[in-house]
Order: sequence, then structure tokens, then C-alpha cells
Amino acid sequence: MAEPFGLSAGAIGIAAAFTACIDCFGYIQFGRHFGRDFQTDQLTLSCARLRLARWGESVGIYNDSKLGKVDATVTETQLAKDILLQIIVLFADSEHISKKYKLAAKANEDLSPFSTDDMDSAIAALDNTMKDLAVNRRKGNRILKLTSWSLYHRTELQKLLKDVVSLIDDIEKLFPAPEAQITLVRQDAAAVGDKESLELIESKAKGIDGLLRTAIQEVVTGHQYLNVVEVEGGGKVLIRNKSRGSEHSKVVNNFSGTVSTSGGKAIYGNTFHSNSGTINF
Repeated sequence: MAEPFGLSAGAIGIAAAFTACIDCFGYIQFGRHFGRDFQTDQLTLSCARLRLARWGESVGIYNDSKLGKVDATVTETQLAKDILLQIIVLFADSEHISKKYKLAAKANEDLSPFSTDDMDSAIAALDNTMKDLAVNRRKGNRILKLTSWSLYHRTELQKLLKDVVSLIDDIEKLFPAPEAQITLVRQDAAAVGDKESLELIESKAKGIDGLLRTAIQEVVTGHQYLNVVEVEGGGKVLIRNKSRGSEHSKVVNNFSGTVSTSGGKAIYGNTFHSNSGTINF
């Protein structure tokens, strides 16, 4: 594996790699080509960082060498560390692309990045809340001594986010901690604030953090359906409301406990059928 930013894989542990990952998000800035949309692009980036930070806290990355999995093998924990290092590689690649772009830019091109001062005050405050939630879950001193760099095209951001989210998916599957994740994500949703802010974050978390989107839907609708669903034998799990037909009623339910199925499908929320009435789970 490449040594991103000069980090040696053998010289740092998994906790330090996690800290470096969380810090990497803070080095990204947005070039002028993003226009005013840079504000919501920043929120999307913050959603990805918050998701990774939530995972780290949920598995006890700073105080549990098994990452919450009592039978974890050395191979599994090494793989988790490799995934974190690969996330750092993605950020290092984005820095490299940024430097190449600057070297090839025309003399009169404005390469100055947007800053917090360019953001609407409400969006800036919301992004600060997201950042604080994430950064408060990392510990230790900064390992990377870097200066910020800019992304100059949205395609670069889209690729970075796609690849980072894919790796977060992988590490969550390797070391899942659903109960802790649900507790933390509900705290995240509660911290966001008013309905307008919640709906904005929900839209920017699409494709980035499905758990946060569901937690926000709970806050907005009053319908609590996040829970731990264990599926055995290849069953499928849906954590959402599903409706068919044009008529359905609004039902508010609270769910708790664990559901196990074998080769079936467990649905949390309400499934509405216009011909057969309402089925409440």
C-alpha cells in the first residue's frame, strides 16, 4: 500500500489511522468553479466525516483492540486499519490532483478557495455543528502536518465521496455496532436543530449516510423505526416506510427490541396497502 502523506502503515496503529482520517476531511476546500453550491457540497462532505466518526466511537476504536467484536481476528483488525489507510490515500490523491491543476492553470485564473466567510451564516453554523459532532469523537494529537488544498471540479468531489463512502461501507460491515450506532445517530439528529436544517442535512446525506437520514426522518415525523434487525439465512431488511396505492393513513409507532427472521424479510416502519388496509410493524 502507498504511504499517504508520508505515513508508514507499520508506524501507526488503527486508532491513529482513524484520527488521521477524521482530520483529512478538514483539509478540503472548494475552488471557485463550485459557485454558491460549495456550501451544500461542504455539508455533504461533513456528512461523510460524521458517519465515519460515528462508526469509530461505536466500536470503541480508542479503547477496544477488538473493535467491539469479541472474536475479532488479527486479520480482521488489520483489514480495518488498511481500510482507514486507504481512505487517507484517497485524500492524498485528491491533494495530488489539486497540485497538478494549479501548476497547469492559466495565469489569470482565480485559484482562491471559498472560505467560511463566503457561506450563509445559517449554513455555516449548521456545518460547524456537523464538524463539532465528528471532531469531538476523535482523540489524540494531529498526526498529519498538512496545509489545505482545493477541489476545483465537482467530478473530483463526487469521485472522492463515492470511494470514501464505499470504504466506510466496508468497515461498517467488517465491524458492525448497530446498537451503539443507533444511539449515536439519534444524538446527531437531535443536535442538528430546526426542521429546515434537518431537511437540508437529510437531502445532503443521500447516498452518504442512510442511517442519519432515517434518524432525521424520525425527528421530523415523530415515527421511530430505527432498530436492530437480525436476519438469518439470507433474509432482507428494510428500515423505512413503504407504501403502495394512493390512500394511506399516518401511524406513529415506537419500536424496540431485536427481530430475527430466516430467509424472510423484516420491515421496520409501516407498510401501507390500499386494498388490504394498513399493516403496522
